[in-house]
Amino acid sequence: MASIPIENAPRALDMESFKAVSEDYGSLAKSCRFAVRILPTGINNPLRQYYDMFRDLVYLCEVAEFPGRGFESISYRYYGPEQKQPFQSRYEDINLTFLCRSESPERELFDDWMDLVHPITTYDFNYKDDYACQIDIFQFSEYDTIGYGSSDPEYMFSLKDAWPTLVNPQLVTWADDQFLRLGVTFTYSRWTRGGLDPTPSNSANGSYTAITTNLY
Repeated sequence: MASIPIENAPRALDMESFKAVSEDYGSLAKSCRFAVRILPTGINNPLRQYYDMFRDLVYLCEVAEFPGRGFESISYRYYGPEQKQPFQSRYEDINLTFLCRSESPERELFDDWMDLVHPITTYDFNYKDDYACQIDIFQFSEYDTIGYGSSDPEYMFSLKDAWPTLVNPQLVTWADDQFLRLGVTFTYSRWTRGGLDPTPSNSANGSYTAITTNLY
């Protein structure tokens, strides 16, 4: 069968062209170059007492996810194929995994955080101002180009009004001696990109102001 004539088809699909493209914009990114920082928001947020623990979590967060974004949509059809119309943004929950130390301060922190959302003594849910945080997730380059002794941040996501919806069960077994890990699922209202998107001083509901993001 003869080839179908197609105009403007991609050309030069060779290894040298791929190498040239992959080395642009700092070369290909690696999934291991990341860091996560949790910042309590609001001057009176009870979670500020865990400042030192949140700082430790920067080093103990072993697995993270860059957040996604989607749209809620409705389907309609006037004539021809059915089409979709977006009407609202949707931000999916993310999962973070932390390495645990022997005295279990990480588990204690997140158990206390869950209890702050819904105290087991009263079973009354607290206001979001009392337990919401900001979670910053950084993507780093592979090389240090500034001279700080570590790779440089290239991209940043700031998750607003974040709080844990699930502290996952932890598997323990005599079959191995691996490090104990803790998985936590977080929800949030939205995310912005550091240095690229506007950063309003107040949260979506206008009830509190986020503290500075350069604490640690």
